Amino acid sequence: MRFLLPALLLACSCLPAGAQQLPGLDDLPEPTRYLAGYITGGAGWSMPFGGHWGDKTVGFKTSPVLSLAASKRVDEVLSYGVESFYAQKFVNRGIQGLTVKIFSFTPFVRASFPVGGDTYYGVLGAGIYQWRQGPYTAGGTRYGTDSGSSAGISLGAGGSYPFWWGTMAGLDLRWHHIINMNGSNLKLGAVDTLNIMFAVNYSVWKDKKK
Repeated sequence: MRFLLPALLLACSCLPAGAQQLPGLDDLPEPTRYLAGYITGGAGWSMPFGGHWGDKTVGFKTSPVLSLAASKRVDEVLSYGVESFYAQKFVNRGIQGLTVKIFSFTPFVRASFPVGGDTYYGVLGAGIYQWRQGPYTAGGTRYGTDSGSSAGISLGAGGSYPFWWGTMAGLDLRWHHIINMNGSNLKLGAVDTLNIMFAVNYSVWKDKKK
């Protein structure tokens, strides 16, 4: 007991000094890095719908699709960038050998909404769509290749969740409207596709300038 009182006095005398050493928010160091943007890659399916293009009897079948995007972050919500996708082969249901490929280059703006560790977003874009039709034979007539380009718009949404090695991954849905897909052999007018992809998002961090 004779040692208890001195020990308590010594502990109480240390409390103010220890409290003074606790850092406040103003004492924390400034972050040395910041989130500059994103690189996103996706793979999935591109489905035609509407009109002759998406007709279930004489239209075109679903094609595998790949996408790649790079964007710059403006603030916690907004970012902007460019995206491209490549739909490898839309096969016609009624004419054997008739196929169409589509490549896009589309600037976009993106609004992201973090919820806990997840992120939900919407995307609006507009750009150029390049298409190419392969050679085919119909009614005894041989048709050569045909190609063209047209302006178009895209609108979509998705969700990203913690995935692997610091990346985010999830489902990306994107509607693409090509204003005019008319050529010498192929005259489809305006066409619409729905891209359903599994997308992986990588965050790009940069050091702050001193």
